[in-house]
Amino acid sequence: MYLAKFEKQFCAVNDILKDEFAQKFPLLDTSAVHAQWKKGSWQITRIGDIWKRTGKIFSVPYEGAEAYPSFQFDQDGTPFPLMEDVLFALPKDMTPWQRALWMTSPNAGLGGENPASCIQAGDDRVVEVASHVRANRLN
Repeated sequence: MYLAKFEKQFCAVNDILKDEFAQKFPLLDTSAVHAQWKKGSWQITRIGDIWKRTGKIFSVPYEGAEAYPSFQFDQDGTPFPLMEDVLFALPKDMTPWQRALWMTSPNAGLGGENPASCIQAGDDRVVEVASHVRANRLN
């Protein structure tokens, strides 16, 4: 009985964190990813899914749907080039929400910047920092 109460409270805290994240870092659904993609074809409506399957971006489950954090995309709607390298370097067992929170949290290895900002700026130190996360997780 006690464990069930704890799990409900933990889920409520997680939901609050996810809502706060969504307010600070807008989440896009599949149609919004396609709509902002300036170089794309109108025929490829599920481009977000294609980019996710090929490791160029990631999504998080939010309110019963797949949502793509907007910080992954350049102004023309394409994924930032470093995004794929960072995702490849991170531990494979990180959950989507762990990835999202890692990407948006200040990181000492990046001078206090968050990885998402460094990805957007083209600062390739973020790939090395992601590799360290993976190495530390294996030890």
